[in-house]
Amino acid sequence: MSIRRMIAVGLIFALGCAGWWTLGTATAFRSSTFSARLGSHVEALWGVPLRQDAPSVGVQIPGSEQMRWVMPAQNEVKVRLDTDYRKKGLIWYPTYVCSFAGRYTISNEESVTQKVRVQFRFPAAEGTYDNFLFAIDGKPATAAVDTKEGVAEILEIEPGQQKELTVTYKTRGIREWRYRLDPNVGRVQNLAVTVETSFSDVDYPEGCLSPMTRQAAGTGMRLQWAATDLITREDVGIVIPEKLNPGPVTTRITFFAPVCLLFFFVLVATINIRYGIPIHPMHYLFVAAGFFAFHLLLSYMVGLFDLHVSFAVSAAVSVGLVTSYLAAALGRQFPWKVAAAGQVIFLVLFSYSFFFTGITGLTVAIGSVLTLAVLMRVTARTDWSAVFARPASAPKVVVPPIPSAPADAEA
Repeated sequence: MSIRRMIAVGLIFALGCAGWWTLGTATAFRSSTFSARLGSHVEALWGVPLRQDAPSVGVQIPGSEQMRWVMPAQNEVKVRLDTDYRKKGLIWYPTYVCSFAGRYTISNEESVTQKVRVQFRFPAAEGTYDNFLFAIDGKPATAAVDTKEGVAEILEIEPGQQKELTVTYKTRGIREWRYRLDPNVGRVQNLAVTVETSFSDVDYPEGCLSPMTRQAAGTGMRLQWAATDLITREDVGIVIPEKLNPGPVTTRITFFAPVCLLFFFVLVATINIRYGIPIHPMHYLFVAAGFFAFHLLLSYMVGLFDLHVSFAVSAAVSVGLVTSYLAAALGRQFPWKVAAAGQVIFLVLFSYSFFFTGITGLTVAIGSVLTLAVLMRVTARTDWSAVFARPASAPKVVVPPIPSAPADAEA
């Protein structure tokens, strides 16, 4: 391979990098634009991140407007979280359905009858609540409901008696769910929070308590927080797992494409050297175009079809284009099976590693080392001086001049 051809291949590689940068930027812009524009629409339709506050219980101090806050004797909360992902544009949003059931026991330890004010606040002021129940000792309260202000009720409790408050509802949220203990008290007694999920990939928001116990429950998990007398400012919370988003994944795969092409160009150049097959820079250009076809198809298919289906179709088209072209252009002597295997490894497998968080770098590292080992083995006996030697110039052929005819002969 001459220096001039190497420069030409380098320019083709740079042209491919520019194309992928343009495509990746366009895909990233589409993803961010859809996310910014549709994110608020999704929250308006489906709900916001939910934070349910524990009910506030207090007794007004006679002769003042101050409240003496009371801790419920029992705090039992049961929650069910079922994911129901919603897709808008190139983004999947982690939406869920929340079924909440809280039971609180309020006791009067004083020697006189107490008028206790109980206020329950909704987790989202603009939310929609189905099967809502606010009951005292099993009797539904008739108090007015305002999702911004919550529900308030005055309970008259005799000395040594207790009342049981029950709250249930079903609503929708996005991204995470939290339960906050009453900040007016900063302390909770006989706490028992149970959260059942429809997913097993459980994580917790920053600044939240981790569960005391966790166990598998069908396809999901059962998480429990329990304490007899707990003092904390932290919440109980669950993060809804993110679904693989087509837009960001496709963007990362597209920006990584030059690395895949570089590996394949090295493979093709090795075949050129090892088998002595003449490969013109135009062949490299069409190979780069075949690689680019994979990312171009993937970028626009993911907006209409499943991500895995789009990836499989795009990969099959690209491998078919490149392999069939090299076999047709370079003849039977070209090892097209080796080229096909190389494209599957460098393009398909390297790109598919982006579907799994945290293993892309390891996949590329292992692939690089294995490729280096194979190339070192194959080219160990190659005479590099002969490979990069200038082709010998052909000797000049001197054509003797044709002698002119004598003057007598002309006469």
